[in-house]
Amino acid sequence: MKIPGLDTLVYRTFWALDRLGRIRTLRDLATVDLDGIGGILVAVTTALGDSVCFTPALTALRDRLPRTRIVGLFHGNFAELYRADARLDAVIPYWGKYRRWRETLRALRAARCELALVPYIADPDVIPLLYLGGSRIIFRTPGRDTIYRFMVANPELLSRAPNPEHALSRCASMLRHLGCEVRDLIPSLHVEADRRDRLAAWLRERGVPEDARLVGMHPGASIRQKRWPAGNFAETARSLLREDGSRRLLLTGSRGERALCESIRAACGAPARAVNAAGDLPISDLPALMERVGWLLANDTGVAHIAYAMGTPSLTLFWRSAPQLSGPLLRPDRHRVLYMGEQCRDCDRGRCVYPACANAITVSAVLRVAQEGIEAALAEREPR
Repeated sequence: MKIPGLDTLVYRTFWALDRLGRIRTLRDLATVDLDGIGGILVAVTTALGDSVCFTPALTALRDRLPRTRIVGLFHGNFAELYRADARLDAVIPYWGKYRRWRETLRALRAARCELALVPYIADPDVIPLLYLGGSRIIFRTPGRDTIYRFMVANPELLSRAPNPEHALSRCASMLRHLGCEVRDLIPSLHVEADRRDRLAAWLRERGVPEDARLVGMHPGASIRQKRWPAGNFAETARSLLREDGSRRLLLTGSRGERALCESIRAACGAPARAVNAAGDLPISDLPALMERVGWLLANDTGVAHIAYAMGTPSLTLFWRSAPQLSGPLLRPDRHRVLYMGEQCRDCDRGRCVYPACANAITVSAVLRVAQEGIEAALAEREPR
């Protein structure tokens, strides 16, 4: 729900309340006693990949504070991904831009979290929600952000320059300022046994046997200019299926990307050996699905981060984003990247010319990387 001028009104109101002394927040993290805090809120209300990149910090928090209440505030589209995660005591969905804000506010107050961690730049309504929900220590990581500087613990940590850290390292830095070390930067996601069973049944219904050699493709992206052209995905799929008659193709995506995935399935040369899962499986099933996929080709999206977390061998295509900031950080032999170098001026200004930029990554280049690693990846991972 986008109401013109509302973001500015909310920001100026909180700025005025702060200047009048009506808002009291702690400004010095050195005085924070983690052991004396009853509840910590992790507010990752941005992209799916952002939430996955915070999971190593989530593990460190739980290990350091086994008795502290840890609550996750995640975007409503993927909150279910963390509902059964043992590292969290509760999960609250954030619906964005003032939607269902009363419901969110009630849940935040019930959670009773004095400390809120905000690792990424969020919508302007998030900080007021956290404050009104009971958080009196709001800590944000360094980065280019001037919104609510007055409410941020240790505001000198903020900068007008872009944060040069990888998303995983950024979360580790955040906890380091609180005296909590993140010793392992490998993302991790929880998979319930009944989800594995339901997924296996779902695949069997579509003719995919337990020992199928699955190749996954995720052609969609939340930003259209981040999509590799559908024709390139189809051509790549035709080559991969033609090379090995035992391979099966699995296409993933959102409900809105179902038609895109169906066009690729129809053009892959062997549609009977391809399954379109777009819109049929919820995001919460994707970790279990990645366990079954032997190799994944994806755009720069959150699904690629799920593959990194599950150890699924992958190739991710980048052109509007820098992989050194949001790509795979570890295991470059398993998680490959194709990147065409520094962003052009149009990309940097958000005016990418599509599909000229995307076509800079050729099908032959993708197939070359795929042929180098796909056989080893499929042989290494035993069917589950």
